[in-house]
Amino acid sequence: MKREVQVDKKTYQVEYEKAAGVVRVAVNGRCYQVDAAALSGGFHSILANNRSCDAFVSREKESFAVVVAGRIMEVDFYDPRSRQPSDESKRSAGVSRQIIRAPMAGRIVRFQVGAGDLVQDGQGLIVLEAMKMENELKSQGIGQVRAILVAENEVVVPSQQLMIIE
Repeated sequence: MKREVQVDKKTYQVEYEKAAGVVRVAVNGRCYQVDAAALSGGFHSILANNRSCDAFVSREKESFAVVVAGRIMEVDFYDPRSRQPSDESKRSAGVSRQIIRAPMAGRIVRFQVGAGDLVQDGQGLIVLEAMKMENELKSQGIGQVRAILVAENEVVVPSQQLMIIE
């Protein structure tokens, strides 16, 4: 099956097929053998070309928020036969609303920005401690911090809203 996958506003051509319990995936022509298991609460265990990683996936209206190794990515899937033409200039240049959510259960260690601050794409926003590791949550675009919805040292659950950026 062929799909276009957009990860953080960069588009990839993806083909995949299931055969004998293994999924073969080609991303822009580069091939991978993938075995993935969905665990509870949006967590997934993935083995790709003999490399293991864990991912957290949550649905965000028409896209997905995917967290791998502490990095949050916005992922959209499109069937090329049904995709409507889009105005790429609007998608890549404009300021958009971001709702920063907890990718996993943990404790808010500190904020790297405050209400009213302007943030850039990729800028660190919040440090979240989970399983004795500190994870930096980053902005996925430009904007201004409109609201901080939690406090330092507060314990949060997966998908809980932490911050709003517009």
